[in-house]
Amino acid sequence: MIEKGSTEFPLFPDGEWDIVVVGAGPAGLSASRKAALGGLKTLVLDRRSQVGVPVQCAEYVPLRVAMEFPRAVWGQKVEEMWTLVEGKMVAKNHWPGVVLHRELADGFLAARAEDAGAILLNKSRVMAVEKGQVTFQREGKVHTVRTRFVLGADGPLSICARSLRDKRGPFLHSLQLRVPLREEINRTEIHFKAEFKGGYGWLFPKGDKANVGLAVARPEAPRLKEFLKAFLRELAQRGLIREVPFRDLSGGVVPVGGPPSRTAQEWILLAGDAASQTDPVTGGGIPNALLCGELAGEAVREAIKSGDPRDALTYEEMWRDLLGHGLERAARHRRRMEEDWGKKPFEEVIRAHWVAFREYFRG
Repeated sequence: MIEKGSTEFPLFPDGEWDIVVVGAGPAGLSASRKAALGGLKTLVLDRRSQVGVPVQCAEYVPLRVAMEFPRAVWGQKVEEMWTLVEGKMVAKNHWPGVVLHRELADGFLAARAEDAGAILLNKSRVMAVEKGQVTFQREGKVHTVRTRFVLGADGPLSICARSLRDKRGPFLHSLQLRVPLREEINRTEIHFKAEFKGGYGWLFPKGDKANVGLAVARPEAPRLKEFLKAFLRELAQRGLIREVPFRDLSGGVVPVGGPPSRTAQEWILLAGDAASQTDPVTGGGIPNALLCGELAGEAVREAIKSGDPRDALTYEEMWRDLLGHGLERAARHRRRMEEDWGKKPFEEVIRAHWVAFREYFRG
């Protein structure tokens, strides 16, 4: 990483980069490592001062994904996921997983990418993405670099995604804070309530603390703070958490409409939240981001090797072969769930469209 505070870019070549990656999250860092390992001149641009900070994530991943990270970045292993509807227990699933220290996990991915040869520039706000070049601002100066390929891994409101001119959204709006637990637990909890329209609340433990948050559809977003305060009171009354001041909140938007019709052209690819590769029902995105980032990096490597930029389009086929069916099914469930919300018995709606139940996988 170029030293913070530096205004010189001695590593900028006069020639063009093979790939410029916009966004240093799981998708962008996985792609940049893969590209750099193949000998590609790889530049990663991220607007934040420190990779992974602030944390805007509930941090839970399945155990199989957590195994890709060193134990030092694990916050806590959990064994079960409980699903509650209007405060009533309706499912207990044995789903081993890990609540990560996301800032450490992203830092690990960044170190791997740099070790492979990628150049990471933080505090770099991308202003424009065009075929053959990327313009960004860093420390008050505007820079333009030339590149053969661009990978957009810059989140749900991606500036890179605008280049493909596909419709974006819909989104869930989320809010979260970290609270102390009264005693440590080895499960995650998912809470559905009729007022959390289109979304749910969660409690994900990390030792003596837990991430507590909720996500709702856009029409209910103005009431997020009201809903979260009431949810916290309910968890405190159950004896799970200690009441804390309502501050240090984090949040953002989660794409839940399913991927757009295109995530690749001959010069630009999208991965992770920028490609809406998050699960439309659960909102989970880290596993798909890691996988699709690697596939994107591999596709660009092959295109550079062959000299034919059209070879990068194999990325579209590869990730859809692996994830397309599951994401399409989840998107259908999302649409039906929102149509039925408030029209059918609430528990029936959740049983039909939430992954904890067999009904989700039928039909």
